[in-house]
Amino acid sequence: MRRNIIRILFLLVAVACFGYVGWYYYEMKRTESDVTSLSSRVEADVPGGTPTDISSEDTAPTEEEEAERVLYVLSDFEPLLEKNQNIIGWISIDDTKINYPVMQSMNGDSTYYIDHNFDQQEDKNGSLFLDDRCDVIKPTANLIIYGHHMRSGAMFGDLDKYKSEDYFRKHPYIRFNSIYETGTWAVMAAFESKVYTDTDIGFRYYDFIDPADPKEFKKGVANMKALSLYDTGVDAEWGDRLITLSTCDYEEENGRFVVVGKLIAK
Repeated sequence: MRRNIIRILFLLVAVACFGYVGWYYYEMKRTESDVTSLSSRVEADVPGGTPTDISSEDTAPTEEEEAERVLYVLSDFEPLLEKNQNIIGWISIDDTKINYPVMQSMNGDSTYYIDHNFDQQEDKNGSLFLDDRCDVIKPTANLIIYGHHMRSGAMFGDLDKYKSEDYFRKHPYIRFNSIYETGTWAVMAAFESKVYTDTDIGFRYYDFIDPADPKEFKKGVANMKALSLYDTGVDAEWGDRLITLSTCDYEEENGRFVVVGKLIAK
């Protein structure tokens, strides 16, 4: 009798394990299918060839000029906006699974897309999402995008490929198009960090969004480059626009892996 009970318990545990594995792969395949469907409706890639350097452009617009600037949604994003007004862009990196819409919740819940997909369904993969303190309309100096580090490679699961300098040399660019403009970003730094407590001393990259002056900007960039696992040869100065990709890094408690890029072409 006792042996039968033990056998039944083992059988139930086995069924539960197989059920979880099946559900896990179902969710993974559903996410991949959804993204493939979405990507077929938007041109995520910036046109090929050597990116056009924007360092020689005129100086940044004045506040008056910026206020008068009229923004138009790129036509490729119009069908996606009809489906979900929270999409703010699309990001892709060659030879990774990173080819996704980027979301930003407008309902005051900054963590909504941690566990919701583009269709606003609960999804353990979540979505890539922009920090709610960042802005693509009147662009902040730094756009911070968060995503889960999924073991399947989904979301930002492949971001840690940039721990390898060899990978960086072969993949120096990130493509991120907001719904208003296209953009090619040169990788400037790749580093390990963490979420600091109030008493910790360290560079809080996740608070480096819109520095008040050139001195603050220069200090932030210097911190990023000092932390970088290798020298990318890319630097930034006041007036440049940055993008920061952040995901979990399980090598330490509350660890994060971060890749930073500088806008070099539109």
